[in-house]
Amino acid sequence: MSKKKIWGLAFSISLLSMLTIYGLAMDFEFLKYEVNDQNQLVMYDGLNGPNPIINSDVSKEQESLSVLGDYMSQFNRWFLAGIMIAPFFIASYYLLFSEKWMGDHPKKKKYLSWTLSANGVVITIAVFIWVHYIELVNDAYHNVLFYIYPLM
Repeated sequence: MSKKKIWGLAFSISLLSMLTIYGLAMDFEFLKYEVNDQNQLVMYDGLNGPNPIINSDVSKEQESLSVLGDYMSQFNRWFLAGIMIAPFFIASYYLLFSEKWMGDHPKKKKYLSWTLSANGVVITIAVFIWVHYIELVNDAYHNVLFYIYPLM
């Protein structure tokens, strides 16, 4: 087998396994919410949940819940994008660290440094996106639970 085929096989296996785990374990939603029969907000994050928020009546909070749902949906799309990007690095590292395929290749260190640099940039961007959306979701969550209606 050639290096390209090995890289493609490693990429395909890692992509399919990550998408399968994300789909089966989290239903393609890392963050989500629902409202139960008692009008309580129920939160799901990652593999945790359901976490009902006791003493919360969110029956009049449709607009705030809509904003919360939008932010969670955007975050979930970024999370899926991260899952789609990760197999590129997994396959590259597999090939770079494989003695059978790279061995003492003269450009191995150069390829490894480029891969590490690209991985560092992607991780930095991912951290900024993660923090940004977690702050947005947290603010929207607080608006749902602690919004004080103005006196009329």
